[in-house]
Amino acid sequence: MATNPAVPAPNPVQRRDANVLIGVLAVLEGAIWAGDLNQQTTTKVAERFVQEGLLAADHGRRDLRQAINDMNQRLRHAAGEYDGPPPPIPLQP
Repeated sequence: MATNPAVPAPNPVQRRDANVLIGVLAVLEGAIWAGDLNQQTTTKVAERFVQEGLLAADHGRRDLRQAINDMNQRLRHAAGEYDGPPPPIPLQP
């Protein structure tokens, strides 16, 4: 069955799962910003975002951090922290 990747997932996740993912994404974004994540792992993370169309193939490290932050905000919306889908929040360089 072909699905549109931009529509909500058909089944909800538990709030605690969303909360853990929100925290994991924040830690991941911070580790990339600080340069604490090795290049191989950073590349693998980026590849997943590229595969889903959430990051351009010619991305930089800041672009990856932005994609992670944007996903984190969407998960916060899914967890009920926001009334509507939030717009991207530009990151500091």
